[in-house]
This record gives sequence, structure tokens and C-alpha cells, in this order.
Amino acid sequence: MPVIDDNDDRELGRLLGGLFPRIGRLTMSITREHGTITPERFKVLRLLADGPRRSGDLAQRCFLTRSSITELVESLVNDDLVRRDEDPADRRAVIVALTAAGRRQLQRFESAFAERLEEVVSGLGPVRRERLRRALGDLDQALIAYIEAHVQEELVHAK
Repeated sequence: MPVIDDNDDRELGRLLGGLFPRIGRLTMSITREHGTITPERFKVLRLLADGPRRSGDLAQRCFLTRSSITELVESLVNDDLVRRDEDPADRRAVIVALTAAGRRQLQRFESAFAERLEEVVSGLGPVRRERLRRALGDLDQALIAYIEAHVQEELVHAK
């Protein structure tokens, strides 16, 4: 079994971190093709796909100011991609929810993104694609565990 040291982990971190700008460029390319969706809109729609949220929660999770999220949500409401509803837990509060049109827009974008990534990985060959699939599954599980242990706690303390 190979021995992994801290330098290997750091290099792996650099490699993974280096993917973010490339994935960002790919995302920007796809958002330009789809016109009405920007990366910020995608983030909000993606978060709302898991269920309605308060604007403050959206702002925090998207790293936007309250005024920026208000403006963004307003534009999404105007485009019928989200709606504002009364919060059943607090009638003074409002929650933002995905509309059917918003769900369709999100699905179109996610399908286009998946198709583009399929093009990217198709040149790797079946064995390398399977290794990548397993490695990404492992990374996903590691990220979930880390976020549950560390990041959720940070979000709670940030409120």
C-alpha cells in the first residue's frame, strides 16, 4: 500500500483547487448559451431545488449581501422562476420557493452541464472514467462528512 504524506495531500488539494476556475469557465459558457441563468441565479435555483428557504439563508449560502439577494430574488420572481410565500412557521417572514418554470430552467441547465462534462470525460477511456467515477464518489462522501462536521457548525455560529 502506498504511503501518502502531507505533501501529497497538499498537492491533491492544489490539483482539486485548480479545477474550480476551469469548471467556472465551463459554467459561464453554458450560462451564456442559456441566456436567463447566471451563476448567481443557478446557485439560488439549485438551493431552492432542495426546498423553500428564507432570503437571509440564501444570502448566507450564496455569499451575497441581503440587498443583493433581495435584488436577485426580485429578478427571479419577475421571470417566474421563484415565488415568495408566507413562512408557515412565522407569518411575518417570507420564504422563497422554486416555481415549476424555475425547476424546468434548472433541469435544462443541469442537463446541459452534464452533457458538456460527458464530452470532456469521453476522451478518457472506460477504465479511467470508472476510476474517476469512484474517486469522485469518494471525494463527495469525504466532503459531506467534512461539511457536516465543520461547515454546518460555522454556519450556525455565523447567525
